[in-house]
Amino acid sequence: MKTTTDIINWITGGGLTLVAFVVASMLIKAWPVIKSILDAKEAASKDAKTKSRYEQLEKWAQNAVAALSVYQDVTGADKKKEAIRIINKQLADHKIDIDIENVGNAVEAAYQAFKTTQPTTDTVATAPTTEDTDTTTQE
Repeated sequence: MKTTTDIINWITGGGLTLVAFVVASMLIKAWPVIKSILDAKEAASKDAKTKSRYEQLEKWAQNAVAALSVYQDVTGADKKKEAIRIINKQLADHKIDIDIENVGNAVEAAYQAFKTTQPTTDTVATAPTTEDTDTTTQE
């Protein structure tokens, strides 16, 4: 009981004020360090978010280029405009803000990658015709 009374007397006698003053002084001294740590964490978070958004942009660009590649009667410029329109719609739907120049660059990069991975007409294997196969049965 005496201990409880001593603690109460210490708090009411100015002990708590002293502790608060010491803690406040330490926080004031440490604030520049704490602020730099918080700023670094915020910057890292923004970098990760930006990276994630641009990775999603690349995926959407690849999908748009692949989907539009089957339209032979549409010019390349029109395909690019349509790919940019599709991607901008997806960006708006997901509330992602990426400027039109970066979207166009992503579409162009996706097209270049698509072009290198697709077989050319010289290397496309054709299905054998009936003239190429032997239709007679051997018993």
